[in-house]
Amino acid sequence: MAPEAELRNRFLLKGKEAAAALNEPETTKSRICKTHELEGHEVAIEGIIYDITSFYHPGGDSIRIFGGNDVTVQYKMIHPFHSSKQLEKMKKLGIVEDYKTDYQFGTPFEREIKKEVYKIVPKGNDYGTWGYFIRATFYILLLAVCEFIWVRDGSSVPLAIVLGISQAFIGLNVQHDGNHGAA
Repeated sequence: MAPEAELRNRFLLKGKEAAAALNEPETTKSRICKTHELEGHEVAIEGIIYDITSFYHPGGDSIRIFGGNDVTVQYKMIHPFHSSKQLEKMKKLGIVEDYKTDYQFGTPFEREIKKEVYKIVPKGNDYGTWGYFIRATFYILLLAVCEFIWVRDGSSVPLAIVLGISQAFIGLNVQHDGNHGAA
């Protein structure tokens, strides 16, 4: 790890900084609460509370599972190229007074890691790489063959173990590559 990289930098937004993050004067009557007081239809991103009730998300209603939480890290992991312009689509409700960042994004260390990753997976070629499709096809075929054997010969403990492993490989392949934005 680069010496200047600090993964657990923490800051606390208060007063004028928090109001500036909302682009509102400090005197505006907006919701101010602690992270654990967020309601089920609210999410906090970088200390700002957003209402997700009427927000249309291309991924569907799955974002509703994040309601009531600070989702800064998840948001930045899933949407690394989004700017504040995308957040403007959600209604701002207020600020979280005890907001602390878990990670510092955009550090020299992060840029160095991305540069090394882009040597392996070039930009523009990072969604659904050939390796992803080859692995996915292999794991799905393994599952199909195991299920065919199960239907033909009946169940057994070794077959159940191989079936479970093949399903785990499918989940791992999709989840791993999905977390890295490669699927």
